[in-house]
Amino acid sequence: MVDVEKEVLVTGGAGFIGSRLVQALLERGCRVRVLDSRYGVFEGKKNSNLEFLGVGSDELRGGMADRDLVEQAVKNVDVVYHLAINWDGYTWRHTLPLADLFNVNIRGTLNVLEAAKSEGVRHFLFSSSCAVYGESESMVVDEECVCNPELWVGDVGPAYGVLKLAVEKLCLLYHHQFGLPVTVFRIEFVFDENEALPSSKIMENVGKGEAIEVVEGDGYASIHVDDVVEAFLLATLNENAFGQVFNLSNPAAYMSYRELYEFLIELTGSKSVVRLVSDPLYRGRVTESVEKVERLLGWKPLKGKEDLKRAIAESIKSR
Repeated sequence: MVDVEKEVLVTGGAGFIGSRLVQALLERGCRVRVLDSRYGVFEGKKNSNLEFLGVGSDELRGGMADRDLVEQAVKNVDVVYHLAINWDGYTWRHTLPLADLFNVNIRGTLNVLEAAKSEGVRHFLFSSSCAVYGESESMVVDEECVCNPELWVGDVGPAYGVLKLAVEKLCLLYHHQFGLPVTVFRIEFVFDENEALPSSKIMENVGKGEAIEVVEGDGYASIHVDDVVEAFLLATLNENAFGQVFNLSNPAAYMSYRELYEFLIELTGSKSVVRLVSDPLYRGRVTESVEKVERLLGWKPLKGKEDLKRAIAESIKSR
């Protein structure tokens, strides 16, 4: 990570990834400003290098949607990490109307981009999602693959991927048209020691004690939150990252749903059994190539499947 001369801004800095990034930046001696509607894990904690803006504001009208507040947040910062998103659902099944969600997220991002351009921010990093790929003809997708998020039928839902792709393009527009150094990370399912299951429905299925049907070959890729944070730090003010889109995933942490359910059944003593079913239309789960981020940034994920399994076991135990 290149030395930051002034301050950095983390939008959504109280969130899952954002809070870990904020902590890592503080450990490196950075002065960190956070734009969020809540304090999260930083509630009640004092740090002279940490400043919060927007706490308690209406997420649809305050925060990044408040242009004056955004201009205040971006003033005199070197780097903007844009992780804020309003999708109002733990399982990503939104309840607010799409028009409201797209309005606040796209308008809010434009506010941050405009302020970053005006303030001469040296680097703007955006947290996107591998959901942008949607359905693909390829089993392994790289950053040049066609994105079809509107065709996705599972979690997190197609609209989420459409939004992320739209915001990606806005960020890259400011890079190519206005010279704002931008980096986009397309991130897979992120886990840590407390959150390690891709859907709350999984434990509901196990708890019923009934047969659980899974499509043969179906599963999910993942990445530990610390590996995500490390990628952001490696990219910061690194010219190799300017104008680039990077996948962030860990193929070594891929887990089939059959393997996951059998592991959970063993952990919980459930009477459920896993039943494999075939689907002639199912092409297999897409995984993301990380060759580009490894080559250009020297990034390597350090936490793999065994770490994921330990995290699942810990999260089950904590319940």
